[in-house]
Amino acid sequence: MRGYLDKEIRLQMSVTRLKNSGVRYRLKIKEQSILLKQKDKTIADLEAKLTDKESQRKELLTFLYKPNKKDVGKKPRGKVPGSPAYHRPVPKESSVIQEHTYTLKKCPICHKGVSKAVDTVVKYTEDIALKPPPETTKHTITRHWCPSCETYVKSPHVPPISRIGVKTLGYVLYARYRLRLPFNKIQESLLDLYDFKISEGEIVNLLKDAEALFGEDHRAIIALIQNASVVYADETGWRMDGKNWFLWVFVIATGTQYVIEDTRGGGVPKRVLGDKQDRVIISDGYAVYQKIPGDKQQCWVHLLRKAKLHSVSLYGDLSVLYKKLLLELEKPLEQRNRKKFEEEFQALVDTPYPEPEVSKVKVRMNNHKASLFTCLDYEGVLPENNTAERAIRPQVVMRKIFGGSRSLAGTRAHEVNTSVLETMRKQNPDTNFFEVILPLLKKRRSGL
Repeated sequence: MRGYLDKEIRLQMSVTRLKNSGVRYRLKIKEQSILLKQKDKTIADLEAKLTDKESQRKELLTFLYKPNKKDVGKKPRGKVPGSPAYHRPVPKESSVIQEHTYTLKKCPICHKGVSKAVDTVVKYTEDIALKPPPETTKHTITRHWCPSCETYVKSPHVPPISRIGVKTLGYVLYARYRLRLPFNKIQESLLDLYDFKISEGEIVNLLKDAEALFGEDHRAIIALIQNASVVYADETGWRMDGKNWFLWVFVIATGTQYVIEDTRGGGVPKRVLGDKQDRVIISDGYAVYQKIPGDKQQCWVHLLRKAKLHSVSLYGDLSVLYKKLLLELEKPLEQRNRKKFEEEFQALVDTPYPEPEVSKVKVRMNNHKASLFTCLDYEGVLPENNTAERAIRPQVVMRKIFGGSRSLAGTRAHEVNTSVLETMRKQNPDTNFFEVILPLLKKRRSGL
């Protein structure tokens, strides 16, 4: 009996140990379940971040790199079948400075006389003058003593005289803002092409002189921008003495104004555009423009670009709607139906799409839907901001070549000179650069 009891006690002890082990294992299982849930949540968060970073990478690639040629249909080489051939235009007779005639009196084969010419072929050779001599003008000004006034006097007809002429100033402006050359390359080109020696400091002073000469024209551009009924606006980064500044552009049909400031805040467009109420501001959706007086038109191209990154199916539907919008803009103002487009747009917002990142596109659609169809209410308002982006692109190229501005004075000269030159180009699109700028420089230097 004693042994039986000992056996029962041993079994009870075994059961107790098993129960305790079961409790410990259940606690461990619970802890592992909690840990597993935390890891699952961490993995889900990391996957979401990875997806977001991948979309950001793709968006950045669209700005930095051209699309892969393998993914884009190649254009056929050569001219379009049936199109007319290209021939260089025949020079004007007034431009001919040398003339040579090649005729025959004897046959080059049998050396006997030949008849009169049966036909004539005229060919031209066009070339440029390399290293023409600099044009130097000598000014002699005499002073005289006036015994009546008891002072020295000189002729009142002496014009303003500058050591560097207007043509050189015009070339420096052309090389800096059209060819986008740094100062040392402008210096080299003047020496190579014209045998004209000039220092980099003199080039800087010429640009400052141009800023002073263009003062009146720049003030006229400021007034044009403030009084315009349609303004396209954009901004990009700029470097000033190694610091991060911002270059703003404001474009209208007859002018362009560049502004360089150390801020991207709303005070810049508010100061530039003023308080005019009856106008339309077209932008890429940057929030600071919403607080400026006037109606707003948001850029469809930026919306389509974001949709293409995050939801291909929504991008296809938005592209169809955008093409319809372009066709609608060709109609007279009274025949346009804005309400129909707003209803179709809202239907796209309410439609579920399979892509997980589609919500990012719909947030932009909801935020901008009130200003995506403003163009239907006005004549001459485009539904995209490419006009401002095309105007800012040369500035981005210059920033990449010579790095921005080195001083505040250089910054102000840059914004004034580029504003005037770009405005003159817009107002005279088919005219040679020097035919426009040189008369303006001569006029401003003469004080007219």
